Amino acid sequence: MTSAVAIFPTPVAGWSRRLAMFSLQLLIAGLVLHRFFSLSTPVTLHIFATSMLGAAVAVLLAFVAFAIIWRLGRSGAWSAAAGLVVGLLLLVWPLAYLPQYTSLPPLADVTTDTAAPPRFLALASQRPRDGNPVEYAGAALARLQAEAYPDLRPIVIPRPANQTFDLLGDIVRRFRWQIAAEQPPRGRGNPGYIEATERTMVMGFLDDIVIRIDGDARETRIDVRSASRYGRHDLGRNAARVRKLYAEIRAQLESGAASTAKRRRARPGAIVAKRGKGGPGAAALHSKRPGAAPSGAQRAPQPRATPPARGEGQARDRR
Repeated sequence: MTSAVAIFPTPVAGWSRRLAMFSLQLLIAGLVLHRFFSLSTPVTLHIFATSMLGAAVAVLLAFVAFAIIWRLGRSGAWSAAAGLVVGLLLLVWPLAYLPQYTSLPPLADVTTDTAAPPRFLALASQRPRDGNPVEYAGAALARLQAEAYPDLRPIVIPRPANQTFDLLGDIVRRFRWQIAAEQPPRGRGNPGYIEATERTMVMGFLDDIVIRIDGDARETRIDVRSASRYGRHDLGRNAARVRKLYAEIRAQLESGAASTAKRRRARPGAIVAKRGKGGPGAAALHSKRPGAAPSGAQRAPQPRATPPARGEGQARDRR
């Protein structure tokens, strides 16, 4: 009788394993369908929540199975262990974002200009009706953003507006953001715009970005707005995107300044040589005198001194 009880598996262990594997398969199916087959984001979010709930129940059943196995000596430890491990692995993913969720405010729309944020024009028609509104919420969001992300401000760079527009277009394409519309600037007060979208790496959620370029032939002001289409909390993703764009702009400007300085150093004659007798510095100084030949011109051969005649030498010796 005891041996029969010992080899009889507990059904709780089997249900823990089955529920954990079902939750894993459900999550993978939802992610693939959302990213590659246009499954709507609300449905995907419900699938995600259901899979997380199933993983939590699988972990709970695994602990119950381990208690039964310990007390009654039944089999099923491997099934309970599989349910526990798979369930915990599924739960680790959302739990990893718990610090951002608790420390950051519930923001899904950030901008560098909270007084007059850039507007979504082409992307406004692509926003779903059940998603977040296109219009900026105003003072409430601005106050939360100022407390959480005080560094999100406009930047002004010493570059013409049309060149800045081209620079930003190259950066957006390098980031592989999908450009929805482009409008070049037409002078100060008539800014240009770049509207683009980006998908998150794993879940494939769409976020909208608009960049405003306003300036003249001397300097340009850049404003950015990044907003999630769904959800009230972006876990800091939109602010990180704006910082990433600004960091790349500064890197491009620094590399351009460095290359310009390098070209200047490489120009012939840019470094003044030291003055010396018969050295290159003397030739450079002589080339700056009025009437002097260019430094690159070939010099005519100097005539050789003719030795004095014998009579002239005797006459000069007598003087």
